[in-house]
Amino acid sequence: MHLEVHLENGQRVYFNEENVQDQIQNPRNSTLMAFFELCTLDTFAKTLLYCEIPRYYRWETTGKKFKRRIRGEPVNGHPGIVSSDALGRVYTVHPNNAECYCVRLLLHNIRGPTFFTDLKTVDGVICATFREACFKLGLLEDDKSWDDALTEAGIFNMPSKIRYLFTLMLAYCNISNPLQLWEKHKEIMCEDILKRDAKSGFDEDIFNEGLLIINRSLESVIGKNICEYGFSVNSQNITNNLEYDKYNLEELQKILNEREPNLLEGQLRIYNEINRKIEENDGKIFFIDAPGGTGKTYLLNLLLAKARCNNKIAIAVASTGIAATLLDGGRTAHSMFKLPLNLAKDMEPVCNIKGNSLIGTIIRDCNLIVWDECTMVSKRAFEAVDRTFRDIKHSDSPFGGSVLVLAGDFRQTLPIIQRGTPADELNACLKSSYLWTLVKKISLNVNIRAQKSETNSFAKVLLNVGNGTLETNSEDFKVSLPPELCINVNRPEELLTSVYPNLEENYTCFDWLRERAILAPLNDEVHNINLDLLIKLPGMERIYKSVDVIMDQETACEYPVEFLNSLEPSGMPHHTLKLKVGAPVVLLRNLESPRLCNGTRLVITNLMSNIIEATILTGKNKGEDVYIPKIPIISDELPFRFKRLQFPLKLSFAMTINKSQGQTLKVVGLFLASECFSHGQLYVGCSRVGERENLFIYTKDCRTSNIVYQQALQ
Repeated sequence: MHLEVHLENGQRVYFNEENVQDQIQNPRNSTLMAFFELCTLDTFAKTLLYCEIPRYYRWETTGKKFKRRIRGEPVNGHPGIVSSDALGRVYTVHPNNAECYCVRLLLHNIRGPTFFTDLKTVDGVICATFREACFKLGLLEDDKSWDDALTEAGIFNMPSKIRYLFTLMLAYCNISNPLQLWEKHKEIMCEDILKRDAKSGFDEDIFNEGLLIINRSLESVIGKNICEYGFSVNSQNITNNLEYDKYNLEELQKILNEREPNLLEGQLRIYNEINRKIEENDGKIFFIDAPGGTGKTYLLNLLLAKARCNNKIAIAVASTGIAATLLDGGRTAHSMFKLPLNLAKDMEPVCNIKGNSLIGTIIRDCNLIVWDECTMVSKRAFEAVDRTFRDIKHSDSPFGGSVLVLAGDFRQTLPIIQRGTPADELNACLKSSYLWTLVKKISLNVNIRAQKSETNSFAKVLLNVGNGTLETNSEDFKVSLPPELCINVNRPEELLTSVYPNLEENYTCFDWLRERAILAPLNDEVHNINLDLLIKLPGMERIYKSVDVIMDQETACEYPVEFLNSLEPSGMPHHTLKLKVGAPVVLLRNLESPRLCNGTRLVITNLMSNIIEATILTGKNKGEDVYIPKIPIISDELPFRFKRLQFPLKLSFAMTINKSQGQTLKVVGLFLASECFSHGQLYVGCSRVGERENLFIYTKDCRTSNIVYQQALQ
């Protein structure tokens, strides 16, 4: 059923010469006015949104009123109310018709209004316009939200955090007037500098130093200079340096002295060979085949420390944010190398890096590149980086003569190709690249995690899963999960309590939260598990709703806001974000590598209207408190482009199997009500832990699919 929307006294009136006076004095009842009347008289209607009314009420054409439906399914707890499958659709309004557009927006968010004034009322105050009400409810985007965010942060009087928050806003939020925002909040941002210098009042030197600190953060975050945003800073103090050549040599030497003696024989052989190539300045590509638990991350960090201790420039990247946080100075490959978002768009893609830029300078001097979890990235990403390095370093050698150390496990997931076939995934795999013939393959074979256990039978069964050699049923091609691999659970609820026992008491221990997660193949399953566990968490729930807008305003009427709200593209936060203090979340965007990468896990410590305070759970910076603002995120994977302004967070009691790749956990639950659908997913889920006793799996009958492409392992 189509539902009308209009301003007060703005309903359509149809008249002729004979009835014009009657229509003026007694205009017809629109569906919107009838909705207001219904909410005045019917208590159940007061609980509904305008678009939900047709499901429970029918439109009486003659009386122009809504009447309760007689036929349908009874609604529990509401005698006399039945529901049907009828849908309500509010007529679309173009955003240029601002007030009416805002009325429509409010009708989709406010339940049971009895007149237009109810739509304008926010926290007991009647706003002057519907647009003002939308802004106060966070349904529209404007610079005031950034102002409010800084004001909220200022309550806690932590200048360094507020400067960092301002840096993120400059980098990602497209602020229309950053200078005005700085002028309003510069004193609270520089208060620690004032106290340090023991001055009686603020002066330009203090503000200049505050801007210099922000500039250093800005360069680290996105490689831009603060002057590009219209700020005037003492240029003599501005340094263009990403600090890739500034390391604590004493600390690095201490790490080497402590860790080198712990290398196993296989690790030591690889370590010495790669270091020899770096010292000889003889560019070479290595691939370290490293199943889970073989000490790969330990070895990679030692290689980075050795190179940097010898005053070499070493770049550490990973294909996932989680893996990047485990490397010293690690960043995601897309963030570091400015890889195109759509690698398939050009025949020969290159990175968006200029030779005279900060990153270009680092590349020119680079001796070592470490790339972890390389098996899950398209070959076109490596080829783009190869072309860029050759161009910037003016060399025809692969990667410009830098030593490249790739690490990963082809038993794990391969590059994701939307709507692709297994052949497409294999073709996108690194092994299909022209670079693969130049790669020297070396392996880590000893499972260190299993060595610390009483038996290594878990590691052996795990490799059988990865190699696809578990016995398969000839009828449905499923595998039975052997008792040496995991503990089978019979009910979903049992899985949740096995991984998160006594959640109500243990959630305050960050170490306890850090070491466990539930994994599932599908996003919908992950979302439902997260909401189930959030309910068990003590405390009040807070709901944040995104602001969604279509990028092409000419097509705005074709894609109403409620349709945009329903979309959940990959890598985008939900329109409705439900959170509690103490809930674990995962970051969905690279904000400041390596500290805050896509995939970094955090725990919520404070929920405010415009910012969220959280403590980092994973990586080298675990334990640090950070402010997270709302970030505009644009999706390009649909036939149209739309922008969502929301906190770049998702609950992370549970996560997808693919998202967990690169992470080591102590306790894992695999929820396999829907079976794994891609190469290596079962292996990835099982290999996050080192002991059978800490792996719990729910399946419908203790059997599941184990998809393995043998071509990827050859």
